[in-house]
Amino acid sequence: MRRSLLAAGLAAAALVPSLAFAQSCEQQRDHQVVGTVAGAGIGALIGSAVAPRGDRTAGAVIGGLGGAVVGNQVTRTDADCAHAYGYYDQHNQWHANAVDRVDARGYFDRDGVWVAGAPNGYYDAGGRWIATPAEAAADGYYDGRGRWIPASAGGYYDDNGQWIASASGYYDDNGRWVSGETTGAYDARGHWVSGARAGHTDANGVWIVDNQPGYYDSSRRWHAGPARGYYDTRGVWIAITPNAGVAGVDSSYQGADRRDVDSREQWLEQRIRSASVNGGLSQYDASNDMRELGAIRREETGMRRDDGVLSPRDEARLQTRLDTLSATVRQSANGRGF
Repeated sequence: MRRSLLAAGLAAAALVPSLAFAQSCEQQRDHQVVGTVAGAGIGALIGSAVAPRGDRTAGAVIGGLGGAVVGNQVTRTDADCAHAYGYYDQHNQWHANAVDRVDARGYFDRDGVWVAGAPNGYYDAGGRWIATPAEAAADGYYDGRGRWIPASAGGYYDDNGQWIASASGYYDDNGRWVSGETTGAYDARGHWVSGARAGHTDANGVWIVDNQPGYYDSSRRWHAGPARGYYDTRGVWIAITPNAGVAGVDSSYQGADRRDVDSREQWLEQRIRSASVNGGLSQYDASNDMRELGAIRREETGMRRDDGVLSPRDEARLQTRLDTLSATVRQSANGRGF
């Protein structure tokens, strides 16, 4: 009988070797089910075949149980979904996993690779990961069922495969940031409309986040016009574009009012830090760029009047310096092949 169990296990392993390389929690669950069923079926057949006459029913039962155990273990991967925040699918959409925050260790990227820690960025239209420099607490939040949701996701698939459109918070009509999971969108005047749709599904059923009619800057001022991005959990607007790499830094600065110096400075800081992380800029170039950005911010502080307003002349000077810095970042990135 031991031989039947061993044979069942080996046969199950031989038939489902590719299942050990599941690329997501959902695939791992599905493949483990297939591996368990396959192992049980093969084990039952072999157990019945090798058992003595009159004991074939018992041999089938024991062989089936043994084969199921082996088939299940063969399809178990090293990265344990019981410790996964969730995973990104090939469409860059987040699939949340209900796991206790104490047990959460990492997540699967869109290529099925295990990454330690919670997601701290987003995928651009080309599938390239863009890291954000925000603090870990601003990267995302837990929903009411204990599922981790990246702030940049704009929504997620829950553990039942249902799409949940959500945001990390919103500014109410008094300009106050209300953090936490919510659903809705801003209208053209910057009023939050609870339950409004912020995107649509394409022909393949994939959720596409629409350009927003505007955004609130770090001074809580509304800037009308097409904008693409998201708020982190602290209410800071993070501008993103279909081509969010640093190589197109000027052309990709869309949806933001160019006259908003603070938001442009914040955006440039994000681009410099992200490029430093993903190799678009050397540490030397990134340090120089950050020093120049700091100098611009100090000059801005000295220029602002008591009411916090910049004169048109001072604002034009700051914008010129930001143009120069933006061109420097782009040139450095292009020199490294980005």
